[in-house]
Amino acid sequence: MIRPTLFGAACVLLLAGCGGRDEPAEPVDPVAEAAAARAAPSTLAAQTTSPPVQGPVAGAIQTAAGPDGAQVDLTRVRVTGNVLTVELSYRPVGNATQWVYLDADEVSVIDDTTSQRYGVLRDDANQWMAAPLQSASRDRLSVQLRGGRPGVVWFKFPAPPASSPTVSINIPNVSPFDGVVVQR
Repeated sequence: MIRPTLFGAACVLLLAGCGGRDEPAEPVDPVAEAAAARAAPSTLAAQTTSPPVQGPVAGAIQTAAGPDGAQVDLTRVRVTGNVLTVELSYRPVGNATQWVYLDADEVSVIDDTTSQRYGVLRDDANQWMAAPLQSASRDRLSVQLRGGRPGVVWFKFPAPPASSPTVSINIPNVSPFDGVVVQR
């Protein structure tokens, strides 16, 4: 049995249109075409057998090189009220367990318009507004990357003025994230 394909249906319509007749072509059922296209074997899929390349996390704003070959995805830069929240996702290389340590006082955001540098905020109890904080040292953050799964870390900063559309984010041992648009 010959099955129609999307390509075949398009060729038939094209050839029918070239026949010199003044009669309109029959309407095509898009649902039937889509079903026929799914049923037909794809020669392109059979030709592409190389493994997928691990790229940035879906929704990543920017990606940078991190410590020990890890990749760091900037996933959120958003102002709520007077606070700027920055969220990062660390992706390890392979399935080995890795630990990433960050000193909160070394993390900063720079307002690209005024060159003003902002450090991580502290709460009323003088604790960093960041997570995950290491329990032994409340000044250090630790992220465990285990089994190829990413680890997430976030920070809170004073918000730059609304007249500053972009910031640059500096994280120890990570290439800088420059010219990042601030969501408001």
